[in-house]
Amino acid sequence: MEERRDYEEPAHEGTPEASEEESALPPVTEVNSEGKTPSGRARGITGLMVAVAFFSAIIGGVLATHLVPYIYGSSPQVVFGGSPGSPGNGPTEIITVDKVEVSPVTAVAKKLQPSIVNIKIRQSVRGSFHPEVVSGVGSGVIYRSDGYILTNNHVISGAKDIFVTVGTEEIKGELVAADQETDLAVIKINRSGLPAAEFGSTNKLQVGELAVAIGSPFGFEHTVTSGIVSALNRTVSVPDSSGDATTTYTNLIQTDAPINPGNSGGALSDAKGRVIGINTLIISTSGVTEGVGFAIPAETVKDVADQLIEKGKASHPYMGISGSNIDDVLIDASKLSVGKGAIVLDVLKGTPADKAGLKKNDVITAIDGKKVETMDELLVEIRQKKVGDTISVTLYRGSEQRTVELTLVEKPKR
Repeated sequence: MEERRDYEEPAHEGTPEASEEESALPPVTEVNSEGKTPSGRARGITGLMVAVAFFSAIIGGVLATHLVPYIYGSSPQVVFGGSPGSPGNGPTEIITVDKVEVSPVTAVAKKLQPSIVNIKIRQSVRGSFHPEVVSGVGSGVIYRSDGYILTNNHVISGAKDIFVTVGTEEIKGELVAADQETDLAVIKINRSGLPAAEFGSTNKLQVGELAVAIGSPFGFEHTVTSGIVSALNRTVSVPDSSGDATTTYTNLIQTDAPINPGNSGGALSDAKGRVIGINTLIISTSGVTEGVGFAIPAETVKDVADQLIEKGKASHPYMGISGSNIDDVLIDASKLSVGKGAIVLDVLKGTPADKAGLKKNDVITAIDGKKVETMDELLVEIRQKKVGDTISVTLYRGSEQRTVELTLVEKPKR
Protein backbone atom coordinates (compact mmCIF):
# COMPACT_ATOMS: atom_id res chain seq x y z
CA MET A 1 0.00 0.00 0.00
CA GLU A 2 1.30 3.40 -0.92
CA GLU A 3 2.51 5.52 2.04
CA ARG A 4 0.62 8.77 2.41
CA ARG A 5 1.90 12.05 3.94
CA ASP A 6 -0.30 14.96 5.02
CA TYR A 7 2.36 17.50 4.16
CA GLU A 8 5.58 17.36 2.18
CA GLU A 9 7.91 20.34 2.15
CA PRO A 10 9.13 21.03 -1.37
CA ALA A 11 12.82 20.80 -2.08
CA HIS A 12 14.48 24.14 -2.79
CA GLU A 13 15.67 24.97 -6.23
CA GLY A 14 19.34 24.62 -6.77
CA THR A 15 19.80 21.90 -4.18
CA PRO A 16 21.24 18.53 -5.27
CA GLU A 17 18.23 16.61 -3.89
CA ALA A 18 15.63 18.36 -6.12
CA SER A 19 15.20 17.26 -9.71
CA GLU A 20 13.80 19.60 -12.36
CA GLU A 21 10.49 17.68 -12.36
CA GLU A 22 10.09 17.91 -8.60
CA SER A 23 10.89 21.60 -8.71
CA ALA A 24 8.14 22.30 -11.17
CA LEU A 25 5.37 20.55 -9.20
CA PRO A 26 3.49 22.15 -6.31
CA PRO A 27 3.48 20.30 -2.99
CA VAL A 28 0.70 17.85 -2.20
CA THR A 29 -1.61 19.21 0.50
CA GLU A 30 -4.49 17.41 2.24
CA VAL A 31 -7.79 19.22 2.73
CA ASN A 32 -10.00 18.09 5.61
CA SER A 33 -13.78 17.80 5.69
CA GLU A 34 -14.23 21.40 6.89
CA GLY A 35 -12.26 22.78 3.99
CA LYS A 36 -9.35 23.90 6.21
CA THR A 37 -5.76 22.91 5.96
CA PRO A 38 -3.95 21.68 9.09
CA SER A 39 -1.78 24.83 9.05
CA GLY A 40 -4.90 27.04 9.10
CA ARG A 41 -6.25 25.11 12.07
CA ALA A 42 -2.92 25.60 13.86
CA ARG A 43 -3.03 29.34 13.22
CA GLY A 44 -6.55 29.51 14.63
CA ILE A 45 -5.53 27.70 17.81
CA THR A 46 -2.48 29.96 18.19
CA GLY A 47 -4.60 33.09 17.84
CA LEU A 48 -7.05 31.82 20.43
CA MET A 49 -4.20 31.09 22.86
CA VAL A 50 -2.77 34.62 22.39
CA ALA A 51 -6.17 36.14 23.03
CA VAL A 52 -6.67 34.05 26.18
CA ALA A 53 -3.20 35.00 27.45
CA PHE A 54 -3.85 38.71 26.76
CA PHE A 55 -7.14 38.81 28.64
CA SER A 56 -5.67 36.70 31.46
CA ALA A 57 -2.87 39.26 31.88
CA ILE A 58 -5.40 42.10 32.07
CA ILE A 59 -7.53 40.26 34.64
CA GLY A 60 -4.43 39.32 36.67
CA GLY A 61 -3.24 42.93 36.71
CA VAL A 62 -6.60 44.18 37.92
CA LEU A 63 -6.67 41.56 40.70
CA ALA A 64 -3.08 42.36 41.75
CA THR A 65 -3.82 46.08 41.87
CA HIS A 66 -7.10 45.99 43.75
CA LEU A 67 -7.67 42.63 45.41
CA VAL A 68 -4.22 42.05 46.95
CA PRO A 69 -3.99 45.53 48.59
CA TYR A 70 -7.52 45.03 49.85
CA ILE A 71 -6.55 41.74 51.49
CA TYR A 72 -3.38 43.14 53.10
CA GLY A 73 -4.78 46.55 54.08
CA SER A 74 -2.57 48.86 51.98
CA SER A 75 -2.72 50.43 48.58
CA PRO A 76 0.76 51.36 47.38
CA GLN A 77 1.40 52.70 43.92
CA VAL A 78 4.30 54.36 42.18
CA VAL A 79 3.84 57.44 40.03
CA PHE A 80 6.81 58.36 37.87
CA GLY A 81 7.79 61.94 37.24
CA GLY A 82 8.77 63.34 40.64
CA SER A 83 10.79 62.38 43.66
CA PRO A 84 9.37 63.13 47.12
CA GLY A 85 9.13 66.90 47.34
CA SER A 86 11.22 67.38 44.22
CA PRO A 87 9.06 67.06 41.08
CA GLY A 88 10.61 65.74 37.93
CA ASN A 89 13.43 63.61 39.32
CA GLY A 90 12.03 60.13 39.97
CA PRO A 91 9.24 58.05 41.52
CA THR A 92 6.92 59.32 44.24
CA GLU A 93 5.47 56.73 46.60
CA ILE A 94 1.90 57.27 47.76
CA ILE A 95 1.12 56.04 51.28
CA THR A 96 -2.07 55.86 53.32
CA VAL A 97 -2.62 57.97 56.44
CA ASP A 98 -6.00 57.78 58.18
CA LYS A 99 -7.40 56.01 55.08
CA VAL A 100 -6.28 58.90 52.86
CA GLU A 101 -3.57 58.49 50.23
CA VAL A 102 -0.85 61.13 50.61
CA SER A 103 2.80 61.64 49.69
CA PRO A 104 5.52 60.87 52.29
CA VAL A 105 6.18 64.60 52.76
CA THR A 106 2.50 65.21 53.54
CA ALA A 107 2.52 62.31 56.00
CA VAL A 108 5.58 63.75 57.75
CA ALA A 109 3.97 67.19 57.93
CA LYS A 110 0.77 65.78 59.45
CA LYS A 111 2.74 63.94 62.12
CA LEU A 112 5.43 66.49 62.98
CA GLN A 113 3.92 69.95 62.50
CA PRO A 114 2.12 69.95 65.89
CA SER A 115 5.54 69.46 67.56
CA ILE A 116 7.19 72.46 65.85
CA VAL A 117 6.91 75.88 67.47
CA ASN A 118 7.68 79.44 66.51
CA ILE A 119 10.08 81.39 68.71
CA LYS A 120 10.22 85.17 68.98
CA ILE A 121 12.71 87.10 71.04
CA ARG A 122 13.23 90.65 72.17
CA GLN A 123 16.71 91.86 72.96
CA SER A 124 18.27 95.15 73.91
CA VAL A 125 20.96 96.56 71.67
CA ARG A 126 23.03 99.48 72.91
CA GLY A 127 22.48 102.46 70.64
CA SER A 128 24.19 105.82 70.45
CA PHE A 129 21.93 107.47 73.07
CA HIS A 130 19.70 104.74 74.52
CA PRO A 131 19.17 100.95 74.32
CA GLU A 132 17.11 99.77 71.38
CA VAL A 133 14.78 96.75 71.59
CA VAL A 134 14.85 94.55 68.50
CA SER A 135 13.01 91.34 67.64
CA GLY A 136 14.15 88.06 66.16
CA VAL A 137 12.39 84.97 64.89
CA GLY A 138 13.37 81.32 64.97
CA SER A 139 11.95 77.84 65.35
CA GLY A 140 11.86 75.18 68.03
CA VAL A 141 10.96 71.53 68.62
CA ILE A 142 8.92 70.24 71.56
CA TYR A 143 11.39 67.92 73.27
CA ARG A 144 9.30 66.85 76.26
CA SER A 145 5.58 66.99 76.86
CA ASP A 146 6.12 68.85 80.17
CA GLY A 147 7.16 72.06 78.42
CA TYR A 148 10.81 71.67 77.34
CA ILE A 149 11.55 73.17 73.92
CA LEU A 150 14.72 72.70 71.83
CA THR A 151 16.17 75.43 69.65
CA ASN A 152 19.53 76.88 68.57
CA ASN A 153 21.78 78.85 70.89
CA HIS A 154 22.10 81.57 68.28
CA VAL A 155 18.31 81.95 68.14
CA ILE A 156 18.02 83.01 71.79
CA SER A 157 21.49 84.48 72.35
CA GLY A 158 21.18 87.87 74.04
CA ALA A 159 17.40 87.57 74.40
CA LYS A 160 15.66 89.78 76.95
CA ASP A 161 12.32 88.05 76.46
CA ILE A 162 11.42 84.76 74.77
CA PHE A 163 7.96 83.93 73.42
CA VAL A 164 6.94 80.50 72.14
CA THR A 165 3.93 79.98 69.89
CA VAL A 166 2.36 76.54 70.36
CA GLY A 167 -0.54 76.09 67.97
CA THR A 168 -2.21 79.50 68.12
CA GLU A 169 -1.16 80.32 71.70
CA GLU A 170 1.83 82.55 72.44
CA ILE A 171 3.49 81.66 75.76
CA LYS A 172 6.36 83.38 77.56
CA GLY A 173 9.34 81.08 77.87
CA GLU A 174 12.40 80.93 80.10
CA LEU A 175 15.88 79.87 79.07
CA VAL A 176 16.96 76.70 80.88
CA ALA A 177 20.51 76.59 79.50
CA ALA A 178 22.43 76.91 76.25
CA ASP A 179 25.56 75.37 74.73
CA GLN A 180 27.66 77.38 72.31
CA GLU A 181 29.81 74.42 71.28
CA THR A 182 26.87 72.61 69.65
CA ASP A 183 24.60 75.66 69.08
CA LEU A 184 21.80 74.12 71.13
CA ALA A 185 19.53 75.63 73.78
CA VAL A 186 16.58 74.49 75.89
CA ILE A 187 13.59 76.70 76.74
CA LYS A 188 10.89 75.92 79.31
CA ILE A 189 7.25 76.98 79.06
CA ASN A 190 4.60 76.49 81.71
CA ARG A 191 2.54 73.89 79.88
CA SER A 192 2.04 70.12 80.06
CA GLY A 193 0.60 67.51 77.74
CA LEU A 194 2.42 68.96 74.75
CA PRO A 195 2.90 66.85 71.57
CA ALA A 196 6.57 65.97 71.92
CA ALA A 197 8.39 65.07 68.72
CA GLU A 198 9.63 61.55 68.10
CA PHE A 199 13.40 61.43 67.65
CA GLY A 200 15.08 58.99 65.29
CA SER A 201 18.65 57.84 64.80
CA THR A 202 21.32 58.73 62.28
CA ASN A 203 23.28 55.51 62.78
CA LYS A 204 21.82 53.95 59.63
CA LEU A 205 21.02 57.18 57.80
CA GLN A 206 22.14 57.12 54.16
CA VAL A 207 22.90 59.78 51.62
CA GLY A 208 19.95 60.17 49.25
CA GLU A 209 17.22 59.51 51.82
CA LEU A 210 14.24 61.84 52.04
CA ALA A 211 14.73 64.86 54.34
CA VAL A 212 11.90 67.17 55.41
CA ALA A 213 12.55 70.52 57.13
CA ILE A 214 9.83 72.20 59.19
CA GLY A 215 10.19 75.65 60.74
CA SER A 216 9.37 79.35 60.46
CA PRO A 217 11.46 80.82 57.63
CA PHE A 218 11.05 84.60 57.57
CA GLY A 219 8.41 84.19 60.27
CA PHE A 220 6.07 82.00 58.20
CA GLU A 221 5.13 79.36 60.76
CA HIS A 222 4.96 75.61 60.03
CA THR A 223 6.59 75.93 56.62
CA VAL A 224 7.48 72.53 55.14
CA THR A 225 10.28 72.02 52.63
CA SER A 226 11.82 68.79 51.43
CA GLY A 227 14.86 67.37 49.70
CA ILE A 228 17.37 64.66 50.47
CA VAL A 229 20.23 63.92 52.82
CA SER A 230 23.07 65.31 50.71
CA ALA A 231 26.01 64.23 52.89
CA LEU A 232 26.89 63.04 56.38
CA ASN A 233 29.62 63.84 58.93
CA ARG A 234 30.25 67.36 57.66
CA THR A 235 32.49 69.75 59.62
CA VAL A 236 31.81 73.49 59.39
CA SER A 237 33.69 76.31 61.13
CA VAL A 238 31.79 79.52 61.84
CA PRO A 239 33.36 82.76 63.12
CA ASP A 240 31.55 84.54 65.93
CA SER A 241 30.02 88.00 65.52
CA SER A 242 33.24 89.71 66.63
CA GLY A 243 35.40 87.63 64.31
CA ASP A 244 37.83 86.94 67.15
CA ALA A 245 36.91 83.29 67.63
CA THR A 246 35.70 80.38 65.54
CA THR A 247 33.31 77.60 66.52
CA THR A 248 33.71 74.29 64.72
CA TYR A 249 30.66 72.07 64.39
CA THR A 250 31.30 68.41 63.59
CA ASN A 251 29.30 65.43 62.36
CA LEU A 252 26.61 67.61 60.76
CA ILE A 253 23.95 66.37 58.34
CA GLN A 254 24.01 68.23 55.01
CA THR A 255 20.71 68.61 53.15
CA ASP A 256 19.37 70.35 50.06
CA ALA A 257 15.95 70.83 51.69
CA PRO A 258 15.51 74.64 51.55
CA ILE A 259 16.52 76.17 54.91
CA ASN A 260 16.23 79.95 55.30
CA PRO A 261 16.56 82.49 58.13
CA GLY A 262 13.94 81.54 60.71
CA ASN A 263 14.34 77.79 60.07
CA SER A 264 17.07 77.71 62.72
CA GLY A 265 16.07 75.50 65.63
CA GLY A 266 13.45 73.66 63.58
CA ALA A 267 13.37 69.97 62.74
CA LEU A 268 14.95 67.93 59.97
CA SER A 269 12.90 64.75 59.67
CA ASP A 270 13.21 61.39 57.99
CA ALA A 271 10.44 59.80 55.90
CA LYS A 272 8.72 58.44 59.01
CA GLY A 273 8.34 61.81 60.72
CA ARG A 274 11.17 61.20 63.20
CA VAL A 275 13.50 64.09 64.01
CA ILE A 276 16.99 63.23 62.76
CA GLY A 277 18.47 66.68 63.27
CA ILE A 278 17.99 70.28 64.40
CA ASN A 279 18.55 72.76 61.56
CA THR A 280 21.34 75.10 62.48
CA LEU A 281 23.05 76.90 59.58
CA ILE A 282 23.40 77.42 55.85
CA ILE A 283 26.35 78.21 53.63
CA SER A 284 25.31 80.99 51.31
CA THR A 285 26.66 83.94 49.36
CA SER A 286 23.27 85.64 49.34
CA GLY A 287 22.12 85.07 52.92
CA VAL A 288 19.36 82.66 51.89
CA THR A 289 19.29 79.01 50.94
CA GLU A 290 21.42 77.86 48.03
CA GLY A 291 20.88 74.17 48.49
CA VAL A 292 23.44 73.71 51.28
CA GLY A 293 21.94 73.50 54.77
CA PHE A 294 23.17 71.72 57.88
CA ALA A 295 21.53 70.06 60.89
CA ILE A 296 22.87 68.85 64.23
CA PRO A 297 22.38 65.05 64.39
CA ALA A 298 19.74 63.61 66.72
CA GLU A 299 22.24 61.75 68.92
CA THR A 300 24.14 64.95 69.72
CA VAL A 301 20.88 66.84 70.24
CA LYS A 302 19.50 64.37 72.78
CA ASP A 303 22.78 64.05 74.68
CA VAL A 304 23.28 67.82 75.00
CA ALA A 305 19.60 68.55 75.72
CA ASP A 306 19.52 66.04 78.57
CA GLN A 307 22.67 67.57 80.06
CA LEU A 308 21.27 71.09 79.80
CA ILE A 309 18.04 70.05 81.53
CA GLU A 310 19.66 67.95 84.27
CA LYS A 311 22.89 69.89 84.96
CA GLY A 312 22.30 73.32 83.46
CA LYS A 313 25.31 72.90 81.17
CA ALA A 314 26.88 70.50 78.68
CA SER A 315 30.37 69.10 79.13
CA HIS A 316 32.74 68.55 76.23
CA PRO A 317 36.07 66.66 76.24
CA TYR A 318 39.22 68.67 75.66
CA MET A 319 42.88 67.85 75.01
CA GLY A 320 44.30 71.37 74.65
CA ILE A 321 45.70 71.89 71.17
CA SER A 322 44.97 73.96 68.12
CA GLY A 323 45.77 72.41 64.79
CA SER A 324 45.08 72.11 61.09
CA ASN A 325 45.41 69.81 58.10
CA ILE A 326 48.92 69.30 56.76
CA ASP A 327 47.91 70.62 53.34
CA ASP A 328 46.66 73.87 54.87
CA VAL A 329 49.88 74.76 56.66
CA LEU A 330 52.90 76.33 54.98
CA ILE A 331 55.75 74.29 56.39
CA ASP A 332 58.80 72.56 55.03
CA ALA A 333 57.30 69.29 53.83
CA SER A 334 60.70 67.63 53.87
CA LYS A 335 60.60 67.68 57.67
CA LEU A 336 57.50 65.49 57.70
CA SER A 337 57.53 61.74 57.21
CA VAL A 338 53.76 61.48 56.73
CA GLY A 339 51.50 63.16 54.20
CA LYS A 340 48.22 63.06 56.12
CA GLY A 341 47.21 63.85 59.66
CA ALA A 342 46.39 66.70 62.04
CA ILE A 343 49.38 68.94 62.57
CA VAL A 344 49.68 70.65 65.94
CA LEU A 345 50.03 74.42 65.65
CA ASP A 346 49.89 75.25 69.36
CA VAL A 347 49.77 73.46 72.70
CA LEU A 348 48.08 75.30 75.57
CA LYS A 349 49.99 75.22 78.83
CA GLY A 350 48.62 73.11 81.64
CA THR A 351 46.31 71.11 79.36
CA PRO A 352 46.29 67.31 78.92
CA ALA A 353 48.23 67.66 75.65
CA ASP A 354 50.90 69.78 77.39
CA LYS A 355 51.21 67.30 80.26
CA ALA A 356 51.51 64.42 77.76
CA GLY A 357 54.43 66.17 76.02
CA LEU A 358 52.85 67.14 72.69
CA LYS A 359 54.72 69.87 70.79
CA LYS A 360 54.18 72.22 67.88
CA ASN A 361 54.51 70.51 64.45
CA ASP A 362 53.72 67.06 65.85
CA VAL A 363 51.47 65.24 63.36
CA ILE A 364 48.68 63.22 65.01
CA THR A 365 47.74 60.21 62.88
CA ALA A 366 45.53 58.09 65.16
CA ILE A 367 43.37 58.19 68.30
CA ASP A 368 42.97 54.89 70.15
CA GLY A 369 44.31 53.14 67.06
CA LYS A 370 41.75 54.72 64.72
CA LYS A 371 43.39 56.57 61.85
CA VAL A 372 42.84 60.32 61.52
CA GLU A 373 43.92 62.12 58.35
CA THR A 374 42.65 65.65 59.02
CA MET A 375 42.03 68.01 61.91
CA ASP A 376 38.30 67.60 61.34
CA GLU A 377 38.59 63.85 61.85
CA LEU A 378 40.59 64.45 65.03
CA LEU A 379 37.86 66.74 66.38
CA VAL A 380 35.19 64.14 65.58
CA GLU A 381 37.12 61.44 67.45
CA ILE A 382 37.68 63.63 70.51
CA ARG A 383 34.05 64.77 70.68
CA GLN A 384 32.88 61.16 70.67
CA LYS A 385 34.76 60.62 73.93
CA LYS A 386 33.72 61.68 77.42
CA VAL A 387 35.33 63.91 79.99
CA GLY A 388 37.65 61.70 82.06
CA ASP A 389 38.40 59.22 79.26
CA THR A 390 42.04 58.27 78.78
CA ILE A 391 43.01 58.08 75.12
CA SER A 392 46.03 56.85 73.18
CA VAL A 393 47.46 59.39 70.72
CA THR A 394 49.69 58.21 67.86
CA LEU A 395 51.88 60.95 66.40
CA TYR A 396 54.95 61.61 64.30
CA ARG A 397 57.69 63.97 65.43
CA GLY A 398 59.83 64.27 62.34
CA SER A 399 60.42 60.68 61.24
CA GLU A 400 59.91 59.24 64.71
CA GLN A 401 56.59 57.65 65.57
CA ARG A 402 55.41 57.96 69.15
CA THR A 403 52.37 56.95 71.19
CA VAL A 404 51.34 58.89 74.27
CA GLU A 405 48.37 58.69 76.61
CA LEU A 406 46.39 61.58 78.02
CA THR A 407 43.19 62.04 80.02
CA LEU A 408 40.56 64.35 78.58
CA VAL A 409 39.21 67.17 80.74
CA GLU A 410 36.16 69.39 80.44
CA LYS A 411 36.59 72.12 77.87
CA PRO A 412 36.82 75.51 79.61
CA LYS A 413 34.21 78.15 78.88
CA ARG A 414 35.27 81.04 76.69
